[in-house]
This record gives sequence, C-alpha cells and structure tokens, in this order.
Amino acid sequence: MKGILFSLLSIFSGLFSNFYTTTLIPGGENIGIEIKPNGVVVIGGYDVKTSNESYNPLKDSDIKKGDLIIKVNGKDVNNVKEMLSILKKDYSNEEISLTILRNNKEITRNIRFIKTSEANTIKTGLLVKERILGVGTVTFYDPDTKIYGALGHKLYDNDFSNITDINTGSIFESEVTSINKSKNGNVGELISNIYQDEVIGTVFSNTDYGLFGYYETCPDKDALVIANQQDVKLGPAYIYTTLNGTDVKKYDIEITSLEKQNKISTKGITFKITDKELIEQTGGIVQGMSGSPIIQDNKIIGAVTHVMIDFVKKGHGIYIEYMLEAAKIG
Repeated sequence: MKGILFSLLSIFSGLFSNFYTTTLIPGGENIGIEIKPNGVVVIGGYDVKTSNESYNPLKDSDIKKGDLIIKVNGKDVNNVKEMLSILKKDYSNEEISLTILRNNKEITRNIRFIKTSEANTIKTGLLVKERILGVGTVTFYDPDTKIYGALGHKLYDNDFSNITDINTGSIFESEVTSINKSKNGNVGELISNIYQDEVIGTVFSNTDYGLFGYYETCPDKDALVIANQQDVKLGPAYIYTTLNGTDVKKYDIEITSLEKQNKISTKGITFKITDKELIEQTGGIVQGMSGSPIIQDNKIIGAVTHVMIDFVKKGHGIYIEYMLEAAKIG
C-alpha cells in the first residue's frame, strides 16, 4: 500500500513540476497599461437645468454608476467617440435608447436630451468613461509563449468595479519621472509618463493574480529558473524595479514570513525593504511597484503585490507559480 501511495505521489509531483515552463526572463520595467470594456461605462451624472426643469439620468431614468452602455439606439458603441457620433445624429428625437449591461444582464433604458440656452447645447446629464489607464511593473517574460505577466493583482478602477470581464487592452512604453514617497499611513506612488504611441504588447487577461498579455519585444536579459513554493525560504532576496526613467535596478529585501498555500492565492510572501537607496528614494513600497519580480538564490520566486499601509517598508508578494497558473502558461 505504501508503495502504491508513493508511486501516486511521485506521478502527481512529476505532473506538477512539468506543468509550467522552467525558466523565465525577469522583468522590473515600468509600463503604461490600458484596458477597455466593449462599451462605455457610466461614471456619474449631473443636473441639467433649463428655465423650468432639471434633469439627471441617475435620478430620473434609472441609470446607475457602473452601467456599461453597449448600444445607443440599437447601434453598437465601443468608445466615447462612437457614442457622441450617434448622439449628434439622433439628438432631435428628444429621447434616446440605451442598451446596458448591469450585473451581466442586458437591460434597456431611455434618457432624455435637454436643450439648454448655452448656444443651443444639447445635454444628457451623463458622465462616461471608456478605459482604465494605469502604470505597473512587469514581472516576467516567457520567451516560449511570448506571454508577459505584470502587477501580481488586478488592474482596478472604482468606476469599473461592477464590470467583471475587461480583458482586452495594450501596454506601452513609460518612464518614471518622479516619486511621491510613502510614509506610514500614506502610500506614495510612481509618477510616470506613458507613451501611448509606443505600444509594446497586448492584454488578454486581467485577473486577481496578475495582468497578462503578449509582448512584442523583450529586454535582452538572461532567463532565471522558476522556484517552486517549497524552494522559497526566509532571509535575503531582492527585487527588480524602476525608480528613475527606464533604468531597472536591483534592490535588497528580506523575506520575513511565508504562507504555505495549496491553492491559488495572493500574499504568500511577506518581506521588508532593507535597501537604503530604495528607502531613501521611495520611503518604502509605492504604488506602481506592484509586479516587481522577487528573486532569491538566482530564481524567480514571486512578485510584489501589496504594501502594509501602517508600515510601508513591509509588503506582501504572490508566489510565481500562482501567476503562471493564472496566465495558464505550461
């Protein structure tokens, strides 16, 4: 019986060890990120006043913040420009039909056009948005599949919180221009210029465990072995990240705690920043560093994901195997 059990465990271990690619090129590059839904998101409303009335679609037409407008008068809309084009053509109808996704269900609502005295301007009272734009750090490049992973968590925007399926977009060249330092109780951020005319990849998945897509070019670096969870240990390690321009540098950390996890999860690795240069420049972990690869014993073990708000020199990371599982690389 013991022999059978040992054989089964050996087979399972072999399958698990072969499921993923064995080496990856580490990241550390700061990138601009844009993801879009297939439609236009309602982010708010405002009162439109005329001489004898006031109209707000969020109060008067059952439109809600977070609604995804996918059609206007039966015509597909993918961005604000398309929506405005339809509105300009159809404004004489006084009402317009919106097809909306709310809680993953299609509904139809009508909104009014209000003609104001401001140079005969037509207003709807809607505030809309078509994309999430942010910055983050690349964790890895897989030369076999041309897939990259970044962030270690989902790219999130409060205006898009009710929309579950936003998995298309692009990544761009960017450079860090300044840093708002972190201090205990207040997390800082990297300030970056995003060059939207310099597309370097696509986005195919925005998950709780990382943002993934295909890259067009990869930095000229040596690949590193991927560590299994059991290989990670307490003690010295380092991260790659960008704090100035496009210059990726190595910074020392110390791993202080490890969660042994048997299912995909974040916050498996707890660490503190020990590098004096990094602390001098940032005060600790700042927004925009998420995704910075964590290296130990010349192996990629994970990525930076969270900062401890009350002690900003400490943070959490996700095991690299879980990012690969989320990316479905194997």
